[in-house]
Amino acid sequence: MELANLRKMKRPELIEIAAHFKMKKRHRMRKRDLVKALEKRLAEIPAKFSAAHQKPRTVETSSRFAPTPPPPQPAFVDRGAPIPLHYGQDRVTLLVRDPNSLFVFWELEGPRQEEIARTYGGDIFRRGSWVVRIHNDVDSAPQDIPVVLDGCNWYLSVADDRGYVVEIGVTMDGRFTALARSNHVRTPRTGVSPDTTTEWMLVEEDFRKVVRLSAAEAPKMGGKFAEALAERFRVPNMGTRFLGASEKLGASGRVPGSAHMKPAKQ
Repeated sequence: MELANLRKMKRPELIEIAAHFKMKKRHRMRKRDLVKALEKRLAEIPAKFSAAHQKPRTVETSSRFAPTPPPPQPAFVDRGAPIPLHYGQDRVTLLVRDPNSLFVFWELEGPRQEEIARTYGGDIFRRGSWVVRIHNDVDSAPQDIPVVLDGCNWYLSVADDRGYVVEIGVTMDGRFTALARSNHVRTPRTGVSPDTTTEWMLVEEDFRKVVRLSAAEAPKMGGKFAEALAERFRVPNMGTRFLGASEKLGASGRVPGSAHMKPAKQ
């Protein structure tokens, strides 16, 4: 646009052009002021255009615009070959879970299935049922538990305090054909031990020492002292009244549970 044409335009047209330059307060300016302001803006355009095309653009070197370095790669750790699911064996392993349950797991990837198929026919695995046969050292009759062969493990409910061995195999027409036999385990006993031969010793010297040291505080404590003393030595049928160091303890005059202690002097 030529500068001479600006003077020929009307004020509304000049205001419209000033709007393209985003000139402030353009609606309050007179025509001659608009012409001067627009001539100044138009004169700056060639200089800016020339500077933008002649001067090479510099690359910002500020750290704010620096490229982000790639994240560090994790160190390589050679963990070896993955653990295989099977080892090509016919094996059954039995573990004790608690007094009333066992855990059994198996692998039947060895030659045993091919041997049974040659002996009894290939349809034995199709017609038969897979079971885990449980043997214990108390009952003579074994117990068969149906299992899913592809599960490769099973939980078994058993009785406590017995030894166990299991076999995994196929039953068909009332005949059991074993493929593998497990190790021997024994379940722990539940409840209190039946052994009652153990006798606990009552240390009478320590008992008398406690009585002697506590004689001064006994009248203040009353029955609480006798109860605490009975709990300390776990003596049954101890009297709940302590009369003092110079009087009897309990109804018998002896330390309950003692066979040869003399009664305290009155």
